[in-house]
Amino acid sequence: MRILFVTPYVPSRIRVRPFNLIKLLSTIHDIALVSLIVDDYERAMVKDIEEYCVSVDLVRLPKWQAYAHCLLALPTAIPLRVAYYRSPAFAQRIKEVILRQNIDVVHGELIKVVPALKDVLADKSIPVLYDSVDCISWFLQQQMDTTHNLLKKAFVYSELQKMRRYERRALANFDQLIITSASDRDRLQKLTGRLNNIEVVSNCVDTDYFTPWIGPRAADSLVFCAKLDYFPNAQAMLHFCENILPLIWQQCPQVHLTIVGNNPPKAVRALAADKRITVTGYVPDIRPYLGTASVALAPLKVAAGTQFKVLEALSMSVPTVTTPRCSRAIGAEDGVHLLVAEEPAAYARAIVRLLKDPVIAETLGRAGRKFVIEHYSWAGTAATLERLYNAIALVPGRQESRAELALITSKETSKS
Repeated sequence: MRILFVTPYVPSRIRVRPFNLIKLLSTIHDIALVSLIVDDYERAMVKDIEEYCVSVDLVRLPKWQAYAHCLLALPTAIPLRVAYYRSPAFAQRIKEVILRQNIDVVHGELIKVVPALKDVLADKSIPVLYDSVDCISWFLQQQMDTTHNLLKKAFVYSELQKMRRYERRALANFDQLIITSASDRDRLQKLTGRLNNIEVVSNCVDTDYFTPWIGPRAADSLVFCAKLDYFPNAQAMLHFCENILPLIWQQCPQVHLTIVGNNPPKAVRALAADKRITVTGYVPDIRPYLGTASVALAPLKVAAGTQFKVLEALSMSVPTVTTPRCSRAIGAEDGVHLLVAEEPAAYARAIVRLLKDPVIAETLGRAGRKFVIEHYSWAGTAATLERLYNAIALVPGRQESRAELALITSKETSKS
């Protein structure tokens, strides 16, 4: 089968989900990729994915153009996270690659690519699977609930109302929807009123890549690894450093925190003014930071779907402390695979417990890796996707429509 992946960014070891799906599916199918390029640093990541693709097409989206789209969208019903990524050139390139590579199925990821797939959906000759990843309306609801600034709250509320309407309307035309967790699936089903074509395809982890670190861990070291240009991750670190870390320092003043991830906002970079906090920015490989830490953190106040940062830490046998919303999404048990806490004092106590009791820390680390190996294999995810691709590609009448489209295109090409 010839599958076209459409993504708003270059799949890589930072953009883990599409990277691993393409990697596994490429052993059986021909994978083409069309991706937007917004940030120049992403060009260096192409080498990670191109070996698994028969073709890689990158479409540049200048930031000034993305911001202009957002300004124009302010008085409209289009959510800004959709408007930002609108690109006629992106949509045109998708159509060109479908014809050039004789694509059987299109796999689009995230709400950001939906406008670019409009013409493909309208044509109906090529089946399209949409990977929502999370229910974006639920994500925005959490963001609004945890935002205290009244102006920001009003802005998020406006975006929430737009996104609810947009998800309900825009997702109705896809042949198949997938999402990363059952709870997000249920919310999206309720929102769209569609009960039969949304299937859970969980985030997983490459346990051969994220293996337990060989060598000692750095004493009294905490680590947070995540994309820091993503609001919930930056919010989590600001909250942690303001409300939790001082409680830890009261008992363990020598504790050091390392914050690892690309594009940290100014407020996160400012945390490094304290010598006990390091903010690395982008690193090509997070494993040395994650593997050598005493405790991995995931103190997210806003979370949708399964969190890679938790799965990767567990896979490396790093004792992990997270919040209930993150542990529920993956089904990990408090006190068995990791520790779970919500309020600052409880979260601080959980970390101090792991720092002071290496036996508990080691036991949780071993159990966490075993849990990930048993429940979060990418191989099973790829098998589910293959079944879904076949189901939507073999609909009666669809192949005849594709044959007619190919004939028309061939005639038009020969005339030109």
